[in-house]
Amino acid sequence: MNDSSGVEQNATPAMPANGKMYLYDAPEYLNRKVHHQLGWTMPSEPYGFAREVVSIPLVLSEIASAQKHYPIVFSGIDKGQPMAIFSLGKGTNLYIDKEGNWERDCYIPAYLRRYPFATVEGENDQVAVVVDRASNGIVEDAEFPFFINETVSDSLQSMIDLSVKYESDRKLTEVFMDTLRSLDLLTEQHLAQPINGERVPVANFVSIDTERVENLAASDLERLNKNGFLPLIFAQLFSQEHWGKIMARTASLSTE
Repeated sequence: MNDSSGVEQNATPAMPANGKMYLYDAPEYLNRKVHHQLGWTMPSEPYGFAREVVSIPLVLSEIASAQKHYPIVFSGIDKGQPMAIFSLGKGTNLYIDKEGNWERDCYIPAYLRRYPFATVEGENDQVAVVVDRASNGIVEDAEFPFFINETVSDSLQSMIDLSVKYESDRKLTEVFMDTLRSLDLLTEQHLAQPINGERVPVANFVSIDTERVENLAASDLERLNKNGFLPLIFAQLFSQEHWGKIMARTASLSTE
């Protein structure tokens, strides 16, 4: 990278980004010479790209907002991360309508809001900007150009800032997860639904164990409260109330 914006300046062909990124079908490092005529125009279906997304990663700063709308679980015990659940795993996002809009007044996770942009950290804390060229919102003569007179536009900078904050928050999220594991608060749990007098399994997931939280030593509770983790633990536990809403939505969809 040649400047603080994280945008390549070299006059080279577009360079594919290293590794795989969930939802990014054709990630490229943003290059002001290669991509100078491109910009962002909101697609006719703004969140159509997430129509089959049934869960998405959350960073720590999102848990308080996301718990108001979705069940929050963890993707694993050993190396898991917080996840917002949008469906019971049937490949249909229950929060996106037929026009590709996210349900009004429901929190939209940052991983989806920043798409099709992302940032990756390189050597010496340098940041590279990645853009998914497969997105149908990236076009020429766009409403919001990436560059104006070869300078990063305000609209692009705002997306870069959002992604940089997301990556910064992701590091704090790892500290949170390490803390949960060190206190042995994570357990595998099972969700079942009563059907015709029987309990039918619906989902298996990892969550914080309420009983283990209640049995924590006073010193551990004080430490969790001091570093701001205790309210987030309760937020994750409270979010489990939304499983009923997910099941109801799934049942309603199956009858349409």
